[in-house]
Amino acid sequence: MTRIQQSVQSGFSKITDALGDPAREAIVSALSDGKAMPAGELAIAAGVSPQSASAHLQKLVDAKVLSVWSQGRFRYYRIADEDVASLIESLVDLAAKAEQLDRERARLPEPLRQSRTCYGHLAGQLGVALSNALIRRRIVTVGDRTGCVTEKGLAWCRSEKIDFKPVREAHLRLCNDWTERVAHLAGPFPNAILARLVETRCVTPLPIPRALRLTQKGRAFFTRLGAQVPF
Repeated sequence: MTRIQQSVQSGFSKITDALGDPAREAIVSALSDGKAMPAGELAIAAGVSPQSASAHLQKLVDAKVLSVWSQGRFRYYRIADEDVASLIESLVDLAAKAEQLDRERARLPEPLRQSRTCYGHLAGQLGVALSNALIRRRIVTVGDRTGCVTEKGLAWCRSEKIDFKPVREAHLRLCNDWTERVAHLAGPFPNAILARLVETRCVTPLPIPRALRLTQKGRAFFTRLGAQVPF
C-alpha cells in the first residue's frame, strides 16, 4: 500500500466487507434489537451450518461489529456498542428508502421513464442520452456541478437554430435523474435545447403529464448529435 493510499483510507472497508454477506446480514439483523444469542441460534437465523456460522461470527467480531459475552461454558454474541447499533439502524433505513424507490420506478409508466420534462429541460433516458452526447462531443464542458457551452457548442447551436445566448452565470448544471440514477444537464442551455425540440416537433407531449414522445424528426436530431437513444 502506498503512502497516498494510507493517507486517504479510513478503514471502513473492513466493516462494509464484514456486513456485505447475506448470512452475516441475517446474523446482525437477529441481534439488532439488543439481544445476545449463542452461535447455534444465530446459525439457524442465518440459515447456515454451525461451522459456517462460526466463520461468519469470527469475521464480524474481528471487524468490531459484534462482541462476545462469555457466561460459563457458553458464548453469546451481541452488537458491539451503540455506535455500531446506530450504523446498522442507518443502513436499514437507507435500504428501505432504496427499496421504496425501486417500487416507485417499477410503477412508473415506461413513456415517462423514456422521455419527460424536468423544470424546462429534458430528463429520463432521452435526457441522459442528450447530456452524454453533449459532453462527449465537447459541446459543453462540465466541472464539479456546473458547466458552460464551448465555442464548438455555440457553432452547433447556430447549425441547429437553437436560440441560446451566453450569459455570465453558468450555462448549465448537473441535475440528478431519479429514474436513471445518473445526472443529466439542466439550466439555460438544456432549456433552450428542449424548447427547440418542442418547437420543431422533435418531441411531442403525451397524455401522461410531463411525458414526451420522440418523433422520427427527433430521432434524426439525435442521430446528427451522435447520441445513443436507448429505445
